[in-house]
Amino acid sequence: MTLAVLGSAGLLALLIVAVAALGRRFFWMRQLAFPLYVGAAVAALEVFRLLDPAWQPAALAEALAWAALFLGLITVFRLLGLYLFEVHLTARRGMRLPPLLPAVTMLLVYLVTALVTLRISFPRLDVAPLIATSAVTSLVLGLALQPILGNFFAGLVISVEKPFRINDWIRVGEQEGRVMAITWRTTHLRTRDNDNLVIPNSKLADERVLNYYYPHPLHMERIKVPAHFDEPPYHVRRVLLDCAAGVPGVLDKPAPEVYVLAFEASAVLYELRIWIEDMAQGPRIDSEVRARVWEEFHKEGIVIPYPIQTLEISRPEHPRHAAARRAAQGGPPPAQLYVAEGAERGRSLALDGAQPATVGRSRACGLALTDPNASKEHLRLAWEDGAWVMTDLGSSHGTRVNGRPAERAVLRPFDRIAIGDTVMIFEID
Repeated sequence: MTLAVLGSAGLLALLIVAVAALGRRFFWMRQLAFPLYVGAAVAALEVFRLLDPAWQPAALAEALAWAALFLGLITVFRLLGLYLFEVHLTARRGMRLPPLLPAVTMLLVYLVTALVTLRISFPRLDVAPLIATSAVTSLVLGLALQPILGNFFAGLVISVEKPFRINDWIRVGEQEGRVMAITWRTTHLRTRDNDNLVIPNSKLADERVLNYYYPHPLHMERIKVPAHFDEPPYHVRRVLLDCAAGVPGVLDKPAPEVYVLAFEASAVLYELRIWIEDMAQGPRIDSEVRARVWEEFHKEGIVIPYPIQTLEISRPEHPRHAAARRAAQGGPPPAQLYVAEGAERGRSLALDGAQPATVGRSRACGLALTDPNASKEHLRLAWEDGAWVMTDLGSSHGTRVNGRPAERAVLRPFDRIAIGDTVMIFEID
């Protein structure tokens, strides 16, 4: 009896140590730890039975036969489960399953296998009371663990539907952050403040989730900027586009755009739309763009007005009538030619009427262009007979005024003069 106890105990200890040692080195051994430990216990019982022939209970042989059948089946099922969860779903399909899902699935498989093998090995054994007891126990546990089970199944749905993935930037209610982990019960977000936000999966299933990274990480940022009514929209648009260029994080494609949103009480409201890839950097990018807007507006003399209200006592004189009045007094009104599009975008040519001004590729011109369609001396602007007149100087590719070819044209405020790809706007103060 003593020899049987020592032999079986020594074999059990040796097998447990071997399984533990191999499990630290091999992944498959760790995954098969439960069947191997049960197999070690069965082997120890078999050794005890062989070393002590006097101890031979009637049901021991049947019990060992059942254990061998049970261990063989659960080993096969465990290998199939490893292939399904670790290889097929995770490695090949890229699905991130809740950590509890494989464990719960294998537990149910073990339970069903045990009941089936018991019925096969012991035909006279009635497993119906055991099944009924398990059903009642499961019902009680289900009612007690309803919140936890709700989170578990919500996590399972999230893993299957994939409304967001690891490293996606999402918004849930008033909170937003980067997805760091999706467990069987909760989802972990890393906020901009570098804090870990834990949200139950059941709440994610009920809330509206905004995913900034799906179907692609591109995100549009909208920056609203007011400007004075006296500033032409094309001038403000050019400055805003220049402010967005070169800011780290702002994409060139899709290109930034500027929209005139509204004529408000004290300003014209513009909206600069830029595209970014990393939503986490949105506040920093917005801050840098706004800082550049302030600097460039001051350089260009564009006023960001305070909220004001103007009370008109008398009808103001129309700018065109004022220009005509000044012309009747013998002097030309102050004017300039502003380059809105082209390589020289943003430059301007002041016109005083004292002498004609020329535009062309020659450096001797008042406004020198690099456009390949511009002639050496392309056009002339002069004050003639009480009006500003544009005259084409026999250029090779011609001049267009408001989209129409013109050799000579009397200019009005905001007329557009085009030379190739260069578009200039005539302005009168």
